[in-house]
Amino acid sequence: MCGKFAAGHLTQRQMAEIIEGYVYPSKPRPDKGVETAQWGYNIKPTNQVPCLTAEPDGLHMTSARWWFVPQWHKGDVKDWKATTFNAKIETAFEKPTFRNAWAKQRCLIPAVAYYEWTGPKGAKQPWAIKPQINSSHFFFAGLYSDLGEGLKTCTILTRAAEDQLIDIHPRTPVILRESQGADFLHRTVDDDEVIESYGTGWNFDAYKVDKIGVHDDGPELLDPQRSLF
Repeated sequence: MCGKFAAGHLTQRQMAEIIEGYVYPSKPRPDKGVETAQWGYNIKPTNQVPCLTAEPDGLHMTSARWWFVPQWHKGDVKDWKATTFNAKIETAFEKPTFRNAWAKQRCLIPAVAYYEWTGPKGAKQPWAIKPQINSSHFFFAGLYSDLGEGLKTCTILTRAAEDQLIDIHPRTPVILRESQGADFLHRTVDDDEVIESYGTGWNFDAYKVDKIGVHDDGPELLDPQRSLF
């Protein structure tokens, strides 16, 4: 699962440079007429998140509301009640909510880490989790919908967690390797391969952090938990 993550901060130029490693040649163009993406270290469902999409005229740097609403939904996005900020990579291709986006509207969502919680209700312990990479950012595999008038929504794909993380949470977001970004975005590999292997085989850094308030933000949220003794 992924219910909260850290996107950090990137300028358009910095994001374009990182994208170059995943989708080459990239030269993404900023999307016009969309809401400003929210960067930071406490990104929550329904926030407007930065993402990269492949359009007929090339790659776009855009933003999307992180809570997927399919294009066939009639009414305001706030009227959509299903919990769709995550989608299982194993079944997204066949689910009515996601299958059109799986086939036609994939996206990459930048992040520096994501959070999970362990422990009993009322005393949850947050963890920061990130893959061991040489870059400041990585990309989640996502799906998006275009609802018109500059409004896009998105979801983050998840899969069964690696053994290293299974005691923290049974599922983990699909984090793409540089060699997988373009193929995922442009659908140039078979779905079976994507479902079976994309986002697997990582080594992770996973460590406890201090409690995260609703309005907290800043890179210090990723600092290891301070000892009480």
